[in-house]
Amino acid sequence: MKKIQSVRGMKDILPSDCKIYRSIENILMSSAIQFGYKEIRTPLLEDSELFIKSIGDGTDIVDKEMYTFVGSKGNSYSMRPEGTASCVRAIIESGSSNTINKLWYCGPFFRHERPQKGRYRQFHQFGVEFTGVESYEADIEIILLTKYMWEKLKINPKLKINTIGDSEDRKKYTKNLIQYLAKYEKYFEDDDKQKIKKNPLRILDSKKESIKNILIDAPKISNYISKGSALHFEKFVDGLIKNDINYEIDLHLVRGLDYYNRTVFEYIDNTENTQNTICAGGRYDFLFENIFNKKVPALGFAIGIDRLIEFLNYDINYNENIKFYVAVLREEDFAYAQKISGEIRKYSDNFSILVDYSCSNLKAQLKKANKLEANYCIIIGENEAAGDSIQIKNMNSSEQDTIVLNEIGDYIKTKFVL
Repeated sequence: MKKIQSVRGMKDILPSDCKIYRSIENILMSSAIQFGYKEIRTPLLEDSELFIKSIGDGTDIVDKEMYTFVGSKGNSYSMRPEGTASCVRAIIESGSSNTINKLWYCGPFFRHERPQKGRYRQFHQFGVEFTGVESYEADIEIILLTKYMWEKLKINPKLKINTIGDSEDRKKYTKNLIQYLAKYEKYFEDDDKQKIKKNPLRILDSKKESIKNILIDAPKISNYISKGSALHFEKFVDGLIKNDINYEIDLHLVRGLDYYNRTVFEYIDNTENTQNTICAGGRYDFLFENIFNKKVPALGFAIGIDRLIEFLNYDINYNENIKFYVAVLREEDFAYAQKISGEIRKYSDNFSILVDYSCSNLKAQLKKANKLEANYCIIIGENEAAGDSIQIKNMNSSEQDTIVLNEIGDYIKTKFVL
């Protein structure tokens, strides 16, 4: 019989890890909300053409990595490989492209690539999109938001920035870059040759040492930037300095998606891994126009949560729920136990109440409470049910109190910081 197990590159996130994911996601979400961003949820499945037009035909994502299938009517659909294109479509479809939109999203995405540490075929991203503001101030705000997130997570990844200009700037630069690379054609592998043929700028982002050496004397995109793009970047950098944000200008930073222009950036961890980017983004002022013939300035970023967890090494502080275990000694007292549980839940979202339904003896139920690492055990027997009271036992100190029902609130307020 065939052994059924998880699909390669797609992993289960078990309860022990879910609390880490949820803690990080909560920090990212609350940070975005504090900066005025609102949540958006887009479908996992989109028309394939959306990603072909936005990400770019000839990119690895479109050519090799999308999970795509043809529907019953011959239409091509793809699992979303990234979040920006879906947000753009949603903004246009909802008729909100004429206003400023500040959106955040969080969820699973899909790319058929080689699985490795922190990089999966189903991966999790948190991202923000900021549309409707062309000025460099929006670029600064995006970086300030990421800085705020890193401070709350108590990490300090390195910020790399660059400007890749506008479409006309890149056309001029690309022409000269191709001429330069042609001299080294024999040193490139087939996949690199295809990359140069379809999207030459992406060769600048190569992690191969042989290509890095070739690029040392290659033309620099900074020499082809228009006055408008250069001024935008100059003001952006000045804003980073005024806000005490450390950065490094990386002239080879271009990002892997076709839709970027002007400001691009990424945050990298402190390892020597080739895959060490934990957050990346930039401007995409022409994406709306390319897909929907609507000019809307925009920028954003995405954080790989799986990779961020690897970087944190699970060393984060999260608010662990206070666990109450309800030991019920008689079947006829379950309704009373559920009433007590509901009463306690009213006082804090941080209270987790588990009711035992076995009716086993108290010693066995206390053993279960210990195994589940309960902080308190609420004991309900015949006397407690008859007297509208409970026994509550501190599982760490073994201190035990008798509390009547109408005094539970006062007890909780005395014992816990709510």
